[in-house]
Amino acid sequence: MQGPVIEMRGIEKSYLAGDVVFRALKGVSLTIAQGEFVAIGGPSGSGKSTLMNVIGCLDRPQSGTYLLAGHDVSNLDADARAFVRNRLLGFVFQGFNLLARTSALENVELPLAYRGVASKERRARAARALQLVGLGTKLENTPNQLSGGQQQRVAIARALVTEPRVLLADEPTGNLDTATTEEILALMQGLHREHGLTIVMVTHEPDVAACAGRQITVRDGLIAADVAIAQPRRANVDPPGGH
Repeated sequence: MQGPVIEMRGIEKSYLAGDVVFRALKGVSLTIAQGEFVAIGGPSGSGKSTLMNVIGCLDRPQSGTYLLAGHDVSNLDADARAFVRNRLLGFVFQGFNLLARTSALENVELPLAYRGVASKERRARAARALQLVGLGTKLENTPNQLSGGQQQRVAIARALVTEPRVLLADEPTGNLDTATTEEILALMQGLHREHGLTIVMVTHEPDVAACAGRQITVRDGLIAADVAIAQPRRANVDPPGGH
């Protein structure tokens, strides 16, 4: 494991709910090293989603310092945060967020198109990313021709195609059945183990969190527990394709 890729000190974030100020984060400090697999959990309203949004540069803290891969991103405006997201972060969501009438290959190409990468290189890199997640034979399939687990693998490939420093997964198995959940977790464990990928995952499911090497619990806007797991639970299927 290398040095820190995420360094937060005293992060505060509040929201106005009617006439009441809700303090979602109350001075959170957190360090995540390159190459860690971290699960963030906590009850509804705990602040875990707000923390994930700040980590992902989707939201800006009101105070505190946030260094991402050594860059101070604490006070960036919306355009600058979008630039950082495209260069340093990959996102996987519960709802897949795929374009319905677009092939798997074209869905995975999309972040590279935003970067202005030439078409030929985009297609080659997208095909490699789909091969990495075990979908090398599904390049031309549209989402409605794929199972839920396959759609999530397309979403993971899309997140990986930019070679991000951190993969952020927000309830990545929330829409999947138990067997498919294990497949996706096995894939993520394989990417972490064999490719050194840094993964930060929000989940409310203890069995899912147990697959990470570190479990952080957020409660009332603060980190209530931060535990290293000596032997994370191994997902009970082999990850698909090349792992």
